Amino acid sequence: MGKQASSGKTPASRTVGDKAEESADEKRQASLADLLSFYYPMHYRIGIDVETVMGQGRISRKQGTILWLIHSRGDKDGWLRRKLIEERLSAWFEISNSSVSNLLRELTRPPLELVKQIENPTSGREKLVCLTPKGRAFIGESIRQSLDYLGRHLEHVDQQQLDRGIQFFKLAFQPLSTDPEASESGAS
Repeated sequence: MGKQASSGKTPASRTVGDKAEESADEKRQASLADLLSFYYPMHYRIGIDVETVMGQGRISRKQGTILWLIHSRGDKDGWLRRKLIEERLSAWFEISNSSVSNLLRELTRPPLELVKQIENPTSGREKLVCLTPKGRAFIGESIRQSLDYLGRHLEHVDQQQLDRGIQFFKLAFQPLSTDPEASESGAS
């Protein structure tokens, strides 16, 4: 007895529709493999370079990530739960909470003074973090420098291609209902 295809049908009994479905699945797998081949160039050639540019030669990539998290994920008043920063940095950089505490302490103290930490008024065991005015100015300059960097490195991409790429990323990286980050934002 011959092997059955995953559909439960023998190769001889497969219809044109079955073959088209398999062909579509194979095409999708090939497309996903092509997309995966861009991971390292995107992460290392662009992602880490942008992180470095955002640090402006004054802070580490990890500290820049902290500032970006506060900027992009803070609540309407700019506050972000410190626990979320610890969770994200632990996952992304494989560092301990005490290392995150040291990074935050450096960002809080002179000469940087880019972030402020307070006790959460609704939970004495939790801290909240926000950007100071100096921190917001720093992020503004980081964004300007990052846009300059991207403009130079993507000058060969026309506006229509850039717009299509942005649409793809918006669709691909929209929060999923199963994503714990979809329900977590700021202090609330």
